Amino acid sequence: MTPERTRGLAVVLGVAALVSYGLLRFFAPEDKPPPKPEAARQDNEIRGVEMRVFDKTGAPNLVLVSPRIVSPKRGDEYLIETPLFDVVSDGGARWKGEARIGRLDIGADRLWLEDEVRLVGQRPSRPSATITGQRIEFQMTERVVLSEEPVAISQGDSRVTGVGLRADLTRDRVVLQNDVEGVYVTKKRKP
Repeated sequence: MTPERTRGLAVVLGVAALVSYGLLRFFAPEDKPPPKPEAARQDNEIRGVEMRVFDKTGAPNLVLVSPRIVSPKRGDEYLIETPLFDVVSDGGARWKGEARIGRLDIGADRLWLEDEVRLVGQRPSRPSATITGQRIEFQMTERVVLSEEPVAISQGDSRVTGVGLRADLTRDRVVLQNDVEGVYVTKKRKP
């Protein structure tokens, strides 16, 4: 074989190899990225909980009791099963709350109560008052209860309903914001 023929054969083989490689790449299936692994559950579960939250002065701000609390591994939010809580106001009144579901955000100092929420205020000099609703937010530091949904307040035989609530548990002051209706039953006076 002559050197010209050898060079020609090498060029033909090189072109054939490049064309073959190009055809293989053109018709080859696309490279798919590897599947992402599913995120593993990172929940912590605590059973039989009694949590005490203190304010900046060290005074008890909230006592929270639940049979079960679930939280993400790295986060400030807790899902609370049937929460019960107790708050003492400055005037000695005691507010006890319960709901079927609760969500506590420690970072924001907020407790959301949902589904059959009931707050009972027991005051030393007056009859107890009960606030009921479906969704209520409790701001722990300020001891304020808020709701934008319908709520009912009852005290003895008297009952008031409305939409929207702001209750300052420290001062025992409750304000209904919209669509307020009520029935007030006066006490019978002794003769």
